[in-house]
Amino acid sequence: MPKFCPYCGTAVKESDKFCIACGKPLLSNLKKEGKQKAKEQMHKDVIEEKKRKKGPKESEEEKEEDEEEEQKEGDKKEKDKDKKEEEKKDKKEKKKKEIKPLPEDVKKQINLYIENTDIQMNKKALGEKLKEVQKQLKSPEYELDYEFKNDVNVRLEAIKTLVKDLKEKEEEIQSQMDDVFIVQKLNNEIEAKEYQLKNLTKEYRLKRIDKDTFKRLKERYKSEREDLLEEREDLREGINKWVQELKIRKTDLIGEKKLYKGRYSSKEISEEEFKKKDKDYELKLKKLENKIDILEKLAE
Repeated sequence: MPKFCPYCGTAVKESDKFCIACGKPLLSNLKKEGKQKAKEQMHKDVIEEKKRKKGPKESEEEKEEDEEEEQKEGDKKEKDKDKKEEEKKDKKEKKKKEIKPLPEDVKKQINLYIENTDIQMNKKALGEKLKEVQKQLKSPEYELDYEFKNDVNVRLEAIKTLVKDLKEKEEEIQSQMDDVFIVQKLNNEIEAKEYQLKNLTKEYRLKRIDKDTFKRLKERYKSEREDLLEEREDLREGINKWVQELKIRKTDLIGEKKLYKGRYSSKEISEEEFKKKDKDYELKLKKLENKIDILEKLAE
């Protein structure tokens, strides 16, 4: 069977160790252990030789193919980069979303909650004053000093009247309030969903429910929880917006109070008129500060 050089294709003899045309080594007469290495090297040499013999047209085509592949890779990277930028933009837009003011019904419930809290504080303060007056009722001076006795009785009646008025106002306000305050209601519902998710996972691990049921319920509970969390976040943002509005109002009131004091200092208004108005400003500021304090706690 004729033998040819694997490099240049020239016919060679069976006994030849090198090609007489190109001088490359042949596989003849090599030891068995060296043949495998020689074959591998020969394969590499043949590939290199073929590359060398290729025409400029083929080389140009390969170059174009490489450039096209690089272009595709570059386009893919560019698309991935654009996608990431778009995702970042979406996140920023979400953060910058316009904060909606609280719905009127929600605002009403919060106002009722604040009024009720204010009533409880006043009731507590009146309770302390009532204890002081009751101590005076048992003192020896109450029995011996008529003026002291009369003064104590007047204060006692005044406190009782205030307590009665507060109780009536409390009943009126509480009749308009929801059974559970909206902030607490949302917190309770979120906790319930978290418990359901935890319990669902536990039941699935114990193989008490099948995989399909587990997946469907898990997806539903997670979706409902996300909606509740978003609702709570919107509520907090709305409350914070309201707080900022009240703080602006507080600044305006302080400015008005200072201006009124200036008018008194310049003798534009009387001392009596100033004291009455100043007391009114103090009361408004105190109520406003109390409202801001309660709202900030609700938004935590």
